[in-house]
Amino acid sequence: MKINYRAPLFCTVLFGAITLFNSGCKSYDDVASRYTSKHIKANTNQVSAQVPETGELGYVLLALTDVGTSDTSLINKETPYYKEVIAHFNAFKDHKIVKQLNADLRNNSENFTHFRNGLYALKFSDNNRIVLKTDYRIDLNRVDFRRYTTGMQDFAKDSKFREFFAKHKDLYTKMVQDQSSQLTMNAAWATMGKHYTQPFQSYQVVMSPLMKGYASSLAITGRGFRECLIFAESANKAMLYTAAKPVAKGSFNE
Repeated sequence: MKINYRAPLFCTVLFGAITLFNSGCKSYDDVASRYTSKHIKANTNQVSAQVPETGELGYVLLALTDVGTSDTSLINKETPYYKEVIAHFNAFKDHKIVKQLNADLRNNSENFTHFRNGLYALKFSDNNRIVLKTDYRIDLNRVDFRRYTTGMQDFAKDSKFREFFAKHKDLYTKMVQDQSSQLTMNAAWATMGKHYTQPFQSYQVVMSPLMKGYASSLAITGRGFRECLIFAESANKAMLYTAAKPVAKGSFNE
């Protein structure tokens, strides 16, 4: 399985109802492009919001880790949805993939960003396998997803994650609808232009009901096409992020 990545930027950004924390801008290759003409045509001059299924799986795993349980800045625990997540998945908190993610986060807290960014390049196939999307690579990501995909597939099967995700489709759809009403190309560039030197042809806002605080943007380029991923909390409650201290390298808040 081939996999690659590019530039998460932790910058203070206000985009509609989205604020991203300032914890210093760094460049990596978490996700890189292999854009097709079809992708470029479909996304040019588009701003869209989404709750990706593999991204939500990643957040469920994070919520079950010791890190996600003890840290106060990573998971939104103040919602009925979080309570449903714990009620459904807590029996699988000792699953091997949860333990693996917890160990990697304990080893280096920056792995959270690499893990979350890389999930965007993945999707479920028709036969329930986790595979790369056609238009992305993550083979240079600092998280080795070859170690993760089998465990994630096993967890999804054992816990009936895909059934849980389908059951909550209305919630995800409402989040997307509420956020999408605020998104325009001009508004996106008005804020992202403070941190990038060239405009983007596409903006993708990536959300989760479990997301809290630790937000970022990710620039991806290829074939003359520039795309910006914005990982941010849902706007359905018009919640703005507040100031927070950056998470220290190699440690999480207790």
